[in-house]
Amino acid sequence: MKTQKVIFRTILVSMFFISATSCKKEIKGCTDSTADNHMVEATVDDGSCNYHGKLTSWYDTETRDSLLNNNIASVGVYVDGENYVNYNPTFILWSDEPECSITTIGNSIQIDNTKTRTISLTVRALDSTNTEVRQWIQSMNINSGECELYKITW
Repeated sequence: MKTQKVIFRTILVSMFFISATSCKKEIKGCTDSTADNHMVEATVDDGSCNYHGKLTSWYDTETRDSLLNNNIASVGVYVDGENYVNYNPTFILWSDEPECSITTIGNSIQIDNTKTRTISLTVRALDSTNTEVRQWIQSMNINSGECELYKITW
């Protein structure tokens, strides 16, 4: 009888040890596989996921000619008030709408903890004395993993 109690206790202790050590440890992190900072080992999403999209601003030869005819020396593109890209109108990047690809062109827009971000886009056309001649302002959505095109027209 004493031997049976020892065996029974040994089995109970062994089962407790096995069940206690087999529980998965909770690892907090970003569990969304589409996020920039996805953690494969994370078991609990902690809301820290970050995303990005891309924005490509562009203009064609017709707009370039209009910019030059209006003595525009530079075109600045601003996202939420921060300088994003500057263009010299004497150069043309595209004669037709470019292929918008997340891996080849465009500048990253950090979206942070959401998959869509609404940005304020401002385009400023300046003459050779840095005097603003024209300004375009609009809001647009940038989506995670996508590239958005913005065509500058004059």
